[in-house]
Amino acid sequence: MDFSDFTDQQKEQLNGDTYINRTVAVLHVALWNTVIFVHMAVPVATFNEAFNQQPQPQYDGSWLWNFSVNVGQSTFTAKLFGEIAGDQVGWNMYISKAGTGAYEDFLWHSGTSEIGGTQGEWTLLKSPAEPIPFVGIQWFKNDDGTKGIMYTNIVRGGPENGGYISYEVTGNTPYDASYNIFNKGENNLVEINWNKETKTGQIKDP
Repeated sequence: MDFSDFTDQQKEQLNGDTYINRTVAVLHVALWNTVIFVHMAVPVATFNEAFNQQPQPQYDGSWLWNFSVNVGQSTFTAKLFGEIAGDQVGWNMYISKAGTGAYEDFLWHSGTSEIGGTQGEWTLLKSPAEPIPFVGIQWFKNDDGTKGIMYTNIVRGGPENGGYISYEVTGNTPYDASYNIFNKGENNLVEINWNKETKTGQIKDP
């Protein structure tokens, strides 16, 4: 998910109400930013590294990406399996870690995508120590440059189950990008719209 328009480096482009709106927006995305970049650091890092690897065909018709990646001070071994079924590709990512807190072939995330790479979905478990469904991800990407992704809390019985953050590049004017952030515990939907070039925008809360 693209948080680049809300970084400190953008401050010099903002004035007055625009800066205040940006500050409010940053506060709203901070929690999900933590979830995505801290709790999901290992599955995100391993998935990104898979794009730098070459898959090997398997006897059952699937393909295997097998590689290692460093996250912080630890090394993780990943096995990403992909298998075509009709116009869909099924994905399963198994991750292993040696040493302190070791685990082997933990199915951290699984999902499907269309062969053309236009849309897909993932389910991520929380951690090897707490292997429960944690975040559901849905994404799309179109030829015209519009795209979007949604992260949803799917912890069964949790107070924030059903809460989500979505990011979309729409191509609309005057605002061509948006976040929607739904806090399930407070039943509150925050809508943030902005222009990616000028950094101007608006926020509705609620």
